[in-house]
Amino acid sequence: MADRNLERFGRILEARRTELGLSQRGVREAGGPADLTLRNLERAATGRPDSDTLRKLDTALQWKPGSAGHALAGGDPTALNDDKPAHLHTIRPTKPILGIDHGVIIRTDALADLTRRGKILDALGDLDPDTTQSVAALRHSIDRLTRAWIIRQAEVARRAEKMSDLILVLDDHLRTEPVADDPDDFDDLLYLRWIAGYVTVDNDDRLRFEQRFNHSEE
Repeated sequence: MADRNLERFGRILEARRTELGLSQRGVREAGGPADLTLRNLERAATGRPDSDTLRKLDTALQWKPGSAGHALAGGDPTALNDDKPAHLHTIRPTKPILGIDHGVIIRTDALADLTRRGKILDALGDLDPDTTQSVAALRHSIDRLTRAWIIRQAEVARRAEKMSDLILVLDDHLRTEPVADDPDDFDDLLYLRWIAGYVTVDNDDRLRFEQRFNHSEE
């Protein structure tokens, strides 16, 4: 029988890592344990971590010393500079958009604001050709950011086997046609549809998408 404390501990680790916008590799780079160690802990696929691993988790996840051990024992971790347990509030990046090695991290409030502004662009009247082209490019950039965020939510939902909870929200995006002259848009949309189980792809695309999906966990 699985250790329920380990399962709970794994959920706490994954939730905190998500709150901080960190990949498993990002946790390691912030002073945490090795990627494989963290992955196994999040999945409750290993034994109880030793004191050194717990100390590294406190450092990387920005918890007060001893918090990881307390969470492992069934309690709640406490964030640095805070007297409340970490699960009681959400950590947000200090900047609305933050560049990282493999893309960007964008706060949901910033993304929502960009989406609202994009809809304002759609309502503009007749414009000269140069302005029309510039507006279209900006609108396309906003759409790409939105789709990247949506894909990330879909990856997380599929990994947690909760994809059905997200399907209704994704419906419009799953039916949206890609920009005809942008192969990246087409590929991203096909990947999103594959994650959601909307399409069956050929073997080459399936292998490529499986690799992309597995890499998204790193």
